[in-house]
Amino acid sequence: MTEDEKIDIKEINMQIIGNKGYRYIDWLPILEDPNIRSLSEVKGRMAILLALVNISLDAPMEVIRDWLFDNNLSKHLSKTEEAIFAKNDDEVTQDDKNRLRWYLEGLWALMWATNLTNELKENEWCGNDMASLLPNIENDDDTEKIDAITELRSERELYIMLDYHYRLHWYCVDERINGKQAKINEGIVYERRYVLEWLMDKDSDWDDVGMST
Repeated sequence: MTEDEKIDIKEINMQIIGNKGYRYIDWLPILEDPNIRSLSEVKGRMAILLALVNISLDAPMEVIRDWLFDNNLSKHLSKTEEAIFAKNDDEVTQDDKNRLRWYLEGLWALMWATNLTNELKENEWCGNDMASLLPNIENDDDTEKIDAITELRSERELYIMLDYHYRLHWYCVDERINGKQAKINEGIVYERRYVLEWLMDKDSDWDDVGMST
């Protein structure tokens, strides 16, 4: 993408953000050129996030580990996730589960990126149809629904959405720092930006995605 294209996207996103009643700053820089991951990596990450969400919903660790092994998914685990999956049921804390539950929103962003859903609204939680679009681990579904995904959205679409969440994240953080309440949920914005940053930089480490504002 050219610098002019990225500047145009920035300007349009700031206008949208302002029209919705959120704050923005015009000196927040444009993002770097996209370095998009392969579809295979994205689908693997979706499966891992799905497994982690199931842990947050009290699925037995043995069942989740078997599902990962049976579907050849362990290669997509990060170091932090390997440590989680090494735990027994009674070693998974409520704090672990609370954190993993947020992955619903990151997973929803990847479902948008792969055209499983058409909407990614910052003021709405993940869709009620989410479960029907993904494998049911409890029923021992394989990864057929994820494997059937054939393409990512265009580079431009992905860049626009990441830029939008980058600027929304600044708004949420600045409101919090100044003791104010943002009009949108910072957690939703953060989780979706996180996965989009990871998707758009194939050299990044899932455990250490840059999230500066």
